[in-house]
Amino acid sequence: MLPLEKVRVLSFGTGGVVPDFGKIMGELGADVIKIESRDNLDFMRTIGPDINNIAGFNEANRNKRSFGVNLKAEKSKGIVSRLIEMADVLAENFRGGVMESLGLDYEKSVRRINPNIIYISSQGFGGGGPYSSYQAYGPMLSAASGMLSIWAQPDDPYPVGSNAPIPDHMGSKYVVVAALAALDYRRRTGKGQYVNLAQTEVAASMVGEYYLDFTMNHRVPGPMGNRSPYAAPHGCYRCKGNDQWCAITVFTDAQWRSFCQAIGRPEWIDDRRFVDTLGRLRNVDELEKIVEEWTSVREPQEVMEILQAAGVPAGVVQRAPDSLADPQLKSRGAVIELDHPVAGKRFYPGIPYRLSGASPGKSTPAPLLGQHTEEICREVLGMREGEIESLKKDGVLYGASR
Repeated sequence: MLPLEKVRVLSFGTGGVVPDFGKIMGELGADVIKIESRDNLDFMRTIGPDINNIAGFNEANRNKRSFGVNLKAEKSKGIVSRLIEMADVLAENFRGGVMESLGLDYEKSVRRINPNIIYISSQGFGGGGPYSSYQAYGPMLSAASGMLSIWAQPDDPYPVGSNAPIPDHMGSKYVVVAALAALDYRRRTGKGQYVNLAQTEVAASMVGEYYLDFTMNHRVPGPMGNRSPYAAPHGCYRCKGNDQWCAITVFTDAQWRSFCQAIGRPEWIDDRRFVDTLGRLRNVDELEKIVEEWTSVREPQEVMEILQAAGVPAGVVQRAPDSLADPQLKSRGAVIELDHPVAGKRFYPGIPYRLSGASPGKSTPAPLLGQHTEEICREVLGMREGEIESLKKDGVLYGASR
């Protein structure tokens, strides 16, 4: 039995946070029902010509069933209310005010239908405050949190940053932990919960030491590239070949001694410039040059193996094909293959959770829009075939389409 096998989740998710949350909950055994409307598609379905064959959507929306319903139709209100009555968790990450406009906000609506439900909202800037109704997007929130101000090289003429939606993908894991805690609380007390998560705060938590440095020391951090304020060498070092690199970190003096022995330069151990961490940081420019002299004539795999054998943290900087072939990732089941009915066989990252004492989860492909509408109507809502067909004909429900 999977740990969440008797839990039902309604996902009013779009983009990254709530869809990815549902993916993880589904693999842990929950019955995750994605509420979808043709009139207001999850925007991830729109990034390409085929709404059922979008790589990003198909990755974040595995392990769930799609229920196609027109939320603005009057007849849909009773249907959705019945699903809410039978749900344990409802999660949404629409722009602030959208769920209220649909009559599905927590305080005035959903809580009254199901007082024991766990209701999770995740907006860019959270609920309340002057920015609460702002439309937000993961890469923008990396900037709003201050993360991107330090994501650059010190001599870059402008902030470089990244368009990676890190707050989305980290936020989804925070939501999973919050949902599990709320389920445990309800098991012990019988009470539901309202959980509100601001994605900017998730991003801020990832650079918390810089916030603390400003709070305590009034220092505004600048970009450091791949360097560290408390370790040297620390960075990505050019290796033999075209655009090949290896990441190396020396945290302690013991690791420094092992590093020097491993690369055949034992005389550096007693070199007063590098004898301790403070000295290595003071002479970091010179240190990085001589480290790269050693790495640049070796393949990155060789560099990694030599240093790892000596107990020094090091790893090849991988491209996607390298990650798929990585023996450690293969052994840990970090990459899985699924056969999607439209996209065909594709590789996906496995969920980053392993629970002791639980059966391993099993991923299922992302659903087609409305793929499980009839199934949910029959099995969950107890509808008759004639009622289902009538609601489809009236445009209240949507079945699967390719």
